[in-house]
Amino acid sequence: MTRVRKAKIATDAVIFLCSGGAAWLLYRSRPEWSWLSGIFIGLVLCMVGAAADLGIQCLKKKGPPMPPSRAMGISRLILLDEQDKPVRHWELTGRTCAVIGRRDEDQEEEVDIDLGDCEYGAFIDPCHGILNFCMDSWYVEDLGSKNGVMVRKVEDGVCYKVLNRPCRLSAGDILYIANTRLLLT
Repeated sequence: MTRVRKAKIATDAVIFLCSGGAAWLLYRSRPEWSWLSGIFIGLVLCMVGAAADLGIQCLKKKGPPMPPSRAMGISRLILLDEQDKPVRHWELTGRTCAVIGRRDEDQEEEVDIDLGDCEYGAFIDPCHGILNFCMDSWYVEDLGSKNGVMVRKVEDGVCYKVLNRPCRLSAGDILYIANTRLLLT
């Protein structure tokens, strides 16, 4: 919670309590109501307004969600050559999904990460896989490709085939789309 939001909540609480206390004391003492009734109504309205604003402040979301660029340290997808040298990269900052495949002239669907001109481009389906950002993490899914999607996890160095459900990714993982390697950084 930000400092400004905490200050607004504290201010609303103080206004609510002070105006409510003053209205209660004024009502309890039962003075001549000729000119004090206006003050009493003003205090009650001030109390209602502070309560409404306090409720709104407490119900507001806790702030913007963490941007995808910071999730699990992943902000970029890098195409690697046979010597592990970067060939090309795609920014993932600010994105929530990216379709991996190869651009096909007959295909109407857009491909965000076009691997058609890579060495193994012929083995890559037009919509091979997809990266999705969900719940502060990136996930990869196979979109029913012929040659599959594999992930070599940085934690244990083991290659896993992505089957029937999304696979959570971490910075340092390597995606295998056919034989094309993509490093997540």
